[in-house]
Amino acid sequence: MLRCWSRQPYGVPVQRISIWLWLAVGGAGLQLSALGSNFYVINGKDGGTTKDAWLGIPHASDLILASAVVTVVALALSARGRSPVSGRTLGTAVAVVGALATAQLAYRMAVPPFGCLTYNCGASAKSDVTLLAGIWIGLIGCALALIGGLGHALSAAASRTPATPDVSDRQTGMTPWLGLAGLGLVMSFVGPFTFLDAYRVEGFMGSSSAATWGGWLSAPHTSSLVLAATIVGVTLVVAAARRRSLLSPSALGATLAVLGFVISSRELFRMLQPPFSSAGGQDTAVGTVTILAGFWIGFVAAVVACVAATVQAVLYYRESVSDEAATTSPTQGTTTSTGATT
Repeated sequence: MLRCWSRQPYGVPVQRISIWLWLAVGGAGLQLSALGSNFYVINGKDGGTTKDAWLGIPHASDLILASAVVTVVALALSARGRSPVSGRTLGTAVAVVGALATAQLAYRMAVPPFGCLTYNCGASAKSDVTLLAGIWIGLIGCALALIGGLGHALSAAASRTPATPDVSDRQTGMTPWLGLAGLGLVMSFVGPFTFLDAYRVEGFMGSSSAATWGGWLSAPHTSSLVLAATIVGVTLVVAAARRRSLLSPSALGATLAVLGFVISSRELFRMLQPPFSSAGGQDTAVGTVTILAGFWIGFVAAVVACVAATVQAVLYYRESVSDEAATTSPTQGTTTSTGATT
């Protein structure tokens, strides 16, 4: 088995990857394989309709993917030997995301979402649905990630692995542009995916009345993407405010600008093409769809974050270029007729 070691003083080797973390990595492999398979059969007269993870249970599938990604990142950081957090924290992160994925997937096995797009429809929705092998494989993978992450957090290997972050030599602390970018990222999620309505829909699935929808249930993959980007961006801003940024000021601004661009692009896509006419991966009768304030607030906030982060990147890139030119330019002297330099 591959083992990764670091060295304490006096040349004593210390194992950084426990057997528990390898167990979680095996679970991540099962999680990724499950995402490519079918989870349900909706029983019907024509033999039933199959549903995969992405269109069947989008929020659960996003959590499964997040759990696998966190596990692989934890393995990579442990193998590299330099991590912004300790081994115990890495194991805890793997366990927490694995627990969330396990709980959400188990819930959607007991209460499939078909015919009920909310979280209070009860177990009766399961009566016409058959669970396939893919969803069981996903559940086993999530459970292994949970158990492996928890075991690693409590292991001797994790306790002997301190945080060793690669902190940038240049630190600015909090700047107005970073603050504006961080606030914009937060509002890009809060606007359309929390307490504000995102859509007003008329005639959805033959309904005679208009209904308002929040973005969390109506655009699940978009909401998960925006949430993940917001968490990453806010984490980077907080680290910079504490002068513990892993990135230089210009690289940090560029990274936040990319996150803002991804969020604004995805939200604009869901404003131009609302998800209701293709709900559940099939053609659905729907009337007029109106974009409400929640989505507009989120989109504008993401654009503001992108612009503010771009200004941060440009300003500090120019400053770094000027500093480099000042420190590397040779001293120019004056040559006399005898060839001496004064």
